[in-house]
Amino acid sequence: MKAWFDARPLAGSLIIWVADIVFVLGGAALLSVLFPAMPGYGRGLSQSLVLVLIGVLLIAALLTALGWWRRAGFVGPSEWRDLRVLWLPTLALLLPFVAGIQPLPANELLTLIVGYAATAFFEEAIYRGAIVGLLRPKGIWTAVLVSSLLFGLVHLSNIALRGNPGLIALQALGAATGGVGMAAIRVRTRTVWPGIGLHALHDLFFQMSRLPVPLVDAANSIILLLYAVYLLRPSVRARLEAELGEPATAGMGVTV
Repeated sequence: MKAWFDARPLAGSLIIWVADIVFVLGGAALLSVLFPAMPGYGRGLSQSLVLVLIGVLLIAALLTALGWWRRAGFVGPSEWRDLRVLWLPTLALLLPFVAGIQPLPANELLTLIVGYAATAFFEEAIYRGAIVGLLRPKGIWTAVLVSSLLFGLVHLSNIALRGNPGLIALQALGAATGGVGMAAIRVRTRTVWPGIGLHALHDLFFQMSRLPVPLVDAANSIILLLYAVYLLRPSVRARLEAELGEPATAGMGVTV
């Protein structure tokens, strides 16, 4: 199985992407039948929360079965690089609070922390982890752009959970553009862990903001997109390629 994915990284990435969509749509349909009163999305127990918690278990099982933990960027601090590049995305986390903080009830806050931590792990492990690692032999920008496009498109499946196609379309666009920046950070730091933390805090802080979420999300996505161009400028890409050489196979456990 690992050899098949190594020989067909683009096809393998598409299979993982399709599996994610099938999981969300099929899971939402099943939960609607089993628990018709459960909302698709919300700050309490919802279909989205149940699905993402199950998804964490499934992606962990997949990475274990394929031996992809290192390929997906789950490496120790001794292997992290260029952590200084985190300053801008960390600063951008404060954008939702420029108009103040909206306090939340303790029970809602706890649910959001759990849900967004699980979501960040699930999505980063798939898109900036497995897919970026799988596509890395095709080139840095190929891995970054394809993974980000798939990440944006998969958000369209949220229509099944939340309705409101217009809002979800904007969310998908923001996920794709912001995903370019997150993938660039993943490549520069050679680990997925900072991305998981940034992703979880990004989503949580939006819920605590007094500003319209689409407005802040658009600003954050544009910042990350432009930052990606800087992070992966030609001189840096040349250095990364020189340091890594030809990307090794997954079986050798080399992370990008």
